[in-house]
Amino acid sequence: MLERKNKDIAGYLILNILAKIDGDFDAREGNIIVEYVQEAFPLGSNLDNALEELSKTKEEDYPLLFQKCAEDFYADSTEKERLHFIDFTLKLINADHKIDQNENWMLNKLYQYWDL
Repeated sequence: MLERKNKDIAGYLILNILAKIDGDFDAREGNIIVEYVQEAFPLGSNLDNALEELSKTKEEDYPLLFQKCAEDFYADSTEKERLHFIDFTLKLINADHKIDQNENWMLNKLYQYWDL
């Protein structure tokens, strides 16, 4: 059973999965993640556990982790916070100027999970 994450950690993982799901982690996508971290963790945070979980997750299990993080983010956030986070996801998947079908599928799933 995956442990529950606060919305900031869940958001961090969602963005990382979106950046990796097309098989090409682009530096411009990394910049969006850094921007999110600076906003979500103004006092800094230890993201080692989140990175370790991501590194131990098999690529075929990304959709499951993505769904769990989406549920955790939803549970801890307001609609305004979710809409603001969606802006980050849109910037991220557009950062490399091409939207992969896996990125598109996952973003559509996020809209479904959050009933947007």
